[in-house]
Amino acid sequence: MPVPDLKWLSYEVPADVGDSRRREHGALVAGDEPTIGVHIPDLRRYRRPCDKAQALLQTAAEVEHALLVQYLYAAFSLKGKGEQLTADQESLVDTWRGEIRHIAKQEMGHLITAQNMLLALSKPPNLKREGFPSIKDLYPFKFHLEPLSQCSLAKYVTAEAPQGAPGIKDIEDLADRHREPVNHVGNLYALLGVVFSTEEEVLAGGSGSSSWDQHLCKVQNAAYQQSAPQTWHLDDSAIDRQSLKYQATQDDWDHNSPDVTIFPIADRAAAREAIRKIAEQGEGPTDSGQASHFDRFLRIYRGSRPDKKDAFPPARDWKPARQVPIDPEKPPRVAANRTNRWAQLANKRYELLLAFIEAYLLTAGTNDRKLLAEWAKDDMFVLPDLSDKLETLPLNGGVAAPPFTLPHTLGLPPAEDERWRRLRARTVAAIKMVEAMRKADSADAHDPTLAGLLAKDKTRLDQIDSRRPQVTSKR
Repeated sequence: MPVPDLKWLSYEVPADVGDSRRREHGALVAGDEPTIGVHIPDLRRYRRPCDKAQALLQTAAEVEHALLVQYLYAAFSLKGKGEQLTADQESLVDTWRGEIRHIAKQEMGHLITAQNMLLALSKPPNLKREGFPSIKDLYPFKFHLEPLSQCSLAKYVTAEAPQGAPGIKDIEDLADRHREPVNHVGNLYALLGVVFSTEEEVLAGGSGSSSWDQHLCKVQNAAYQQSAPQTWHLDDSAIDRQSLKYQATQDDWDHNSPDVTIFPIADRAAAREAIRKIAEQGEGPTDSGQASHFDRFLRIYRGSRPDKKDAFPPARDWKPARQVPIDPEKPPRVAANRTNRWAQLANKRYELLLAFIEAYLLTAGTNDRKLLAEWAKDDMFVLPDLSDKLETLPLNGGVAAPPFTLPHTLGLPPAEDERWRRLRARTVAAIKMVEAMRKADSADAHDPTLAGLLAKDKTRLDQIDSRRPQVTSKR
């Protein structure tokens, strides 16, 4: 099934449906009781629950990938020490950068958990996302790589907000200023919560979060207005327990930190718990007490001091972000200058990162999985170093930033040996790129970042050749 392009539709539901547990299938409760609008994707073309689940999970995976990249780009755009900031401004920018990077790390956990849920349904992983120009309606807002501003921050606050969040009307208005409506990520996950539950489980609640239980009831009511109840709910047979040997584990990715939380999916109950936890971490209503993505972005926007001098400044005030490109173009294949060569390198590391994650999710061997996870994590930490380098290089009157160009070669072969051949070929290409960069410009001949990447990739190549001699070809 191709990655869907989902329209969003609004349905009126009783405002108290989650509290009273009252509902009528396919119709509103009669009378003059107050209602609220619930915005959900249009899934009428998918008649079976398993098809709905796949469409929603593919969408969730794309959304998480897109949010992750946009948040990283926003964090990378922020100025550093010595860039025309006062001491107070520098402290604020450092705090904002840390907050957004923290959110991005959590988005990585959400992205990988979405892959686990796809695997649990015997579906392939999906690491795609949309590029430029953004044409799909499935995202919370149109995909843009842009420097952090009050306007982009307003989009992030609105997308991560629980539906009906009070006191943010001015932020929502700013987010909608460009006539690009912002959808709530939490509603996407709530609809997944409905699909992985029975009708009775939704109505019974008991998740441990009353606000989440109430929200699920409202979304289920909206879903039943869209199509009949039997088209929405998966049964237990939909979960393939054999997929656990392919699913990502917490120990492989971040066993010492709660920042990246990975949920294995052994049954529907585990899926429901994962969906709720993702919501509690930032993309839906929560009673958990932890700072959600919404809380963190709102704190950046509004500030937390009584005098609000730590609020994010409007465009007419001081500028926390560098003048980096908006929706940067892919650098030319033959890079004529140093800026383009470093941008190409950032794209190559992004390509390797996605390939290592996908290979990990397609591999059952324990030792190989741990190796692939380590390589992926290494390249996650390379991206900030490359961003630091690019911010020193000129581009179009400003400075450069990682382009995050989605590779055309995304998607690895199902055959294990062929996957390793592909990974080997990409590693060889990365080595040749770094070697060419060191020769092309004397300023890069002894660059420590390039030297580190070269050593790292040569070690990886040796590991592939020693562990997988059947895929070795002449260097």
